[in-house]
Amino acid sequence: MDYFDGSYQLKAKDFFFKILSGSAQGILIGVLPSAVLKYLLKLFITPGVVNWASDLNAILVLFQTFIPVLIGVCIALQFKMKPLDVGTLGIAVAAASGSIKWGTAPAGFMNPITHVKSATAAPIYVASGAGDVINAMIVAAIGALAIWLIAKYLGGFGSVAIILTPIVVGGGVGLIGKEIAPYVGSVTTWIGQMVETFTRLQPVPMAMLIAMTFAIIIITPVSTVGIALAISLAGVGSAAAGVGVIATTVILLINSIKVNKKGTSIAIFLGAMKGMMPSVFAKPVTMISFLITAAISGIPVALMNVQGTPTSAGFGWIGLVTPIQAVAKDAADAQWINNYVNPLVSIIVFFVVPIVAGFIVDYVLTKIVKLYKPMDFQQEI
Repeated sequence: MDYFDGSYQLKAKDFFFKILSGSAQGILIGVLPSAVLKYLLKLFITPGVVNWASDLNAILVLFQTFIPVLIGVCIALQFKMKPLDVGTLGIAVAAASGSIKWGTAPAGFMNPITHVKSATAAPIYVASGAGDVINAMIVAAIGALAIWLIAKYLGGFGSVAIILTPIVVGGGVGLIGKEIAPYVGSVTTWIGQMVETFTRLQPVPMAMLIAMTFAIIIITPVSTVGIALAISLAGVGSAAAGVGVIATTVILLINSIKVNKKGTSIAIFLGAMKGMMPSVFAKPVTMISFLITAAISGIPVALMNVQGTPTSAGFGWIGLVTPIQAVAKDAADAQWINNYVNPLVSIIVFFVVPIVAGFIVDYVLTKIVKLYKPMDFQQEI
């Protein structure tokens, strides 16, 4: 097996797309399990009661916290790195991306799991959320470059690699990533602020613009759910975000079915849109179809006053979260939703309109305008 070492011919385009592909794989592994089973497990979970369903749900949610680790590992595997480098890069990315935070607990702090008080001040680690995926990608790229340079000019640290690689790459690159994290995070903040300005518009243009924005976000490393939660996107804006995600799903499916294996198309339907980043980024003009379909699909959301919550905004068809949220009444959601629609309206808004619009838009852009072709979406997930 040819490992990633100093003899590897590092080319910018190849490097970029390996980072994209690895990131897409890591994100999907971390996001899909919890998203697909979210509402199914809810049927078996009783608040305050620990059972198999609550344990399984906790494990699947933990997948999301491990997304930075998965991104680092999947990118390392893209480059065929050695096991030492794979593990080191995964930890470096995890440490830098904010899914695991740490601080110092004062003496007397009670461990919420063991209920034992610490006799002295001690470090404490808290796992929460997926962290900043964009920063994870940047740190993984820096780490991969560092590993290549060390292999090329320092012989991979030779016999002391097992000691120096974790320290230099894991610790050093991880520390660099942690330092740049606040600056990288400003990108997500800026996107959130932009979406928030749309919520001040009249319902129809608001729904169209939010749908278009989320149609693009879902095919980038940025978290649609993260953006929605950051600005508490609810009501019509939430449903519009969900339909934007669906619009991109429809276009990807229409083309994927024609050129990819069934598994790839099924994965897209289940929520693997980010897995198509490499093909979309290779042909950015395909995003025009996402935008047009999303704009059309956003109109009935506003006209029919379809609503959602911040936690349902970024899902679309994933686990059927967005369509169900618009219908299922829940007292806990009263602060976000003041109008529920019947199932027929939900089906029309989240299935009929996006699918019909998607087929029309795709036909016009592929057959008449010839802007792109199905082969542009050929890819395995």
